[in-house]
Amino acid sequence: MSQRLSKAEDTLVDAGERELVVGGDRPLRISAGHRLLHHDGKCSRPHGHNYEITVRVTGELTDEGWVVDKGEITDVVDEWDHRFLLEAGDPLVEAFDASGDGDAVVVLDHPPTAEVMATILEQRLADLLPETVSDVVVTVRETSELCIR
Repeated sequence: MSQRLSKAEDTLVDAGERELVVGGDRPLRISAGHRLLHHDGKCSRPHGHNYEITVRVTGELTDEGWVVDKGEITDVVDEWDHRFLLEAGDPLVEAFDASGDGDAVVVLDHPPTAEVMATILEQRLADLLPETVSDVVVTVRETSELCIR
């Protein structure tokens, strides 16, 4: 026999804010290339990383009963998977276009560092997710030695 909770117990309005963590124990993984155009070290050369990304979203429950649909988060992160992240003005942007691989490039207004990646992903998600979301925090781990929150 099924049990129906009373209306007071059934409401999502009183649930308060919750935190959804996508990629906590098993981070979202993307492979992407980049280079730091104005850097004097080895990072000025084109290279790539297997990034690990974790997204924390705080907000009230929607009518669907969740903070956000996990798929909305993974869709945004996946847009950078197997792409080359370049800063606007980098001559490699034109080289990719000339080679027919222009669709493999994501052009950023700032150097494609892990810090910039985390900031841009946070902003893109904040703009995309419902108004019930109050905070988005993205962690990008470029290597086992470098983690940006």
